Amino acid sequence: MGQISWNRNQHESKVEKFYSTGVEKFADYHGGYLNFGLWSEGITNYEAAAENLVTHLGKLINLDKNSILLDVACGTGSQDILLNKTFQCRIHAVDVTWKHVEHTQRRIDQAKLKKHVTAYHGTATELSFQNNSFTHLTGIEGPVHFDTREKFFEEAYRVLKPGGVIGLADYIIKRKPRSLFDKFVVKITTKVWHIPKENCDDAGSYQAKLQSKGFTNIFFRECGAEVIPGYYFEQKKPGTRQALRKIRGWFAAYPGHLIDIAVYQAFKRGLIEYVFVTAEKPNNI
Repeated sequence: MGQISWNRNQHESKVEKFYSTGVEKFADYHGGYLNFGLWSEGITNYEAAAENLVTHLGKLINLDKNSILLDVACGTGSQDILLNKTFQCRIHAVDVTWKHVEHTQRRIDQAKLKKHVTAYHGTATELSFQNNSFTHLTGIEGPVHFDTREKFFEEAYRVLKPGGVIGLADYIIKRKPRSLFDKFVVKITTKVWHIPKENCDDAGSYQAKLQSKGFTNIFFRECGAEVIPGYYFEQKKPGTRQALRKIRGWFAAYPGHLIDIAVYQAFKRGLIEYVFVTAEKPNNI
């Protein structure tokens, strides 16, 4: 679990700085989950929605006790504890933010899962694993940040075993910005959230990039209506905003509020979409 010192000009350094602010207290808020949640019918609680999203992705890629999973952008580790307990799979969890890795390790120790879950500090675009190491790979809302998503696809293909499956929860561009307001919303979201412009993929370019790296049997489902509004209205609650300002400080919480508003407005205007994606590395290579 060694720490990597990113060069201050590296994209990874900027993402790490963004997610490190206030994480000491934030890591246990909302159960430690960082995803938007899958707000299926009847779910009104954030933690339930977050866990629903994680387990839904696990089921989509058919995780089981024989799986060796690489989870990139693991956050503070709550999703990995849940995935192990739900599917009994072996997990290697990677995150670019050192403080996230520390909290992930704390959760591993508390759950007594050292033999089953391992945490690493690293970047998904340059993975420190040998070829053909994993049966499955997941990325929950992290790939949009990677510099670039296409480089990540190349690395994911390399470390997956033949027949291995990748499962992603991610964001795409639904249509090109038309008005000045459209362009402003996309610009503020990508800038504040540290999203490389190369990652502004629509469904077609997203799938084409997966195919160009060798992936087949690509499944692609838009599900923004089940994800983005539920998260936005949860974050909009006065109690939630007050708690986040207290936990992370005003200077960290305010950009988060801006992102929440921008993402919701972009979704309402048909600019962006939230997707579940699965794909396979061919078995006959």
